[in-house]
Amino acid sequence: QITERIIVLFVVINSQEEIQGKYVVCVLFLLWNLVDVVRYTYNMLARMGIYYLPLTWLNFSLCIPLYLLSVLAKAFAICVSLPYFESFGTYSIKLPFPFAFSIYFPYLLKMYLLVLFIGMCFITQNLFSERKAHLGTGNIKIKRS
Repeated sequence: QITERIIVLFVVINSQEEIQGKYVVCVLFLLWNLVDVVRYTYNMLARMGIYYLPLTWLNFSLCIPLYLLSVLAKAFAICVSLPYFESFGTYSIKLPFPFAFSIYFPYLLKMYLLVLFIGMCFITQNLFSERKAHLGTGNIKIKRS
């Protein structure tokens, strides 16, 4: 997840000034922060042995659609940035004669989109199984302080 955010934030968004002002960047940051606030609050309280049922439900139910929306926002940000990477040639490299090899960065971004959606399927399946394991059994302990 950290690598994914670093790629999108620093490679895609930060390197192209034209992308930084788009609404998709604001939506992406909003989704990332919503997921993190719920997840980190739940994990902190769970470490202390406190299980608050609405927060548990938010962590295992609301995070699934928020994760899917954040993947779509990442994909949209990458698609919006592709024309700028193609026209400016940012991060595209042509190696000298002995190698005669070039790396065209928009192709790498398109392959990353494919990997992003394949990974989204596996992570969503894992999130659903975690939700079933935590909310389906009904074994949530409530600790009062």
